[in-house]
Amino acid sequence: MPKLLFAKLTEEKRAAVLFFFICWLFYMSTGIYWPYMSAHYANLGIDPGLIGILMSIGSIATIFILPLWSRLSDRTGNRRGVLKIICIGASLSVLLFLVSKSFWPLFFTIFCLSAFGMSFAPLSDAVSISYLSGTSIRFSQVRIGGTIGFSVVLLFSGYIYAYNPALTFICASFSFFLLFLCVRKIPQVEIAKKEKRRLELKRLFKNRRIVFILFIAFCIQITLSFYFSFIGVYIQELGYSSREIAMSSFVSALSEIPVLLLIDRALRRFPVTGVSLFCGFIMTVRLLMLAMAQGIGMVYLTQVGNGLSFMALYYCCATFINKEMEEDMKSTGQGLLAFVQMGLGTSIGNILGGYISQFAGMRYAYLYYGLGLGCICTACTLVFIALRIIKKAKRGNTTNA
Repeated sequence: MPKLLFAKLTEEKRAAVLFFFICWLFYMSTGIYWPYMSAHYANLGIDPGLIGILMSIGSIATIFILPLWSRLSDRTGNRRGVLKIICIGASLSVLLFLVSKSFWPLFFTIFCLSAFGMSFAPLSDAVSISYLSGTSIRFSQVRIGGTIGFSVVLLFSGYIYAYNPALTFICASFSFFLLFLCVRKIPQVEIAKKEKRRLELKRLFKNRRIVFILFIAFCIQITLSFYFSFIGVYIQELGYSSREIAMSSFVSALSEIPVLLLIDRALRRFPVTGVSLFCGFIMTVRLLMLAMAQGIGMVYLTQVGNGLSFMALYYCCATFINKEMEEDMKSTGQGLLAFVQMGLGTSIGNILGGYISQFAGMRYAYLYYGLGLGCICTACTLVFIALRIIKKAKRGNTTNA
């Protein structure tokens, strides 16, 4: 019956449903284990400074590995084949956690998993956005599948981890394999190859709006990465367990749904730069509130802002970069965004935050990050307003002349 209903859909709707379930499966796979990783490291006896290093290994792997995947995807034009390799690699790598109990084995395991797992989202987004751009279906309608998948798995993943952490990684491996089976069905789109990609990338940096967006995304990601990486340990410090960690992540994921339903309307009305700065101020408030949290209720309240900080920023950056890139450079463009965010921003945020937590305490780390991001967003807002005033003044002078 489901197969018959699927056959009645148009080609573009079948592809949209497939992309929806690919997002569902990928973020479900991540949600099975990722929210508990910092707590898992702490339970293995790793100190906060080393946890910061472990949580940043993924971003370091992204810096070196993701550009290779992106270039391979664009140069060969076989994006589906690259995604299939990534899925199998992630499915096998996550099983290494079963035998990794100390720092260096964990270091190796996370690097292997990140070399595959953290490369999937930007490359998959490039395929989805590119395919859907010529249809009536919006990317937000597809991306909401990831939010739902992440939310649903959090309802029971906390209990699985509390029962047996090893079972968590086995379930994640199986989920990545299911993702591989779905990726095999992605429609293959022919990409016209062009020369001089490096020149195109240099031209990209001449666009001041793109540079501004990348800078804001980088600054916010520094704080976002630390926020997400250490919130599990922070919740444990407040006296709670993996069940509260799961519920915290569940609240965070649910907050993304209304944002994904309304984000396209907001981007038609407001400039991307303005939306990005708004995300920065929301993140500032979240960090300061978390620094003042005395119980789990306040933690849940800060998680409500995830949709307006993380998801809104992620979506507007991904779609904006995609619009600015040529067809044969879209994977490279998404790879560049991931390099700035998941690579540089995440590695700096986790390592710096880990050592601040070790020497001053996690509460003060959240406080310092909140104050720093607030200052940066305020300065960028003033620059943004000044540039708009100057631009309007120039237009007025040209009209008068």
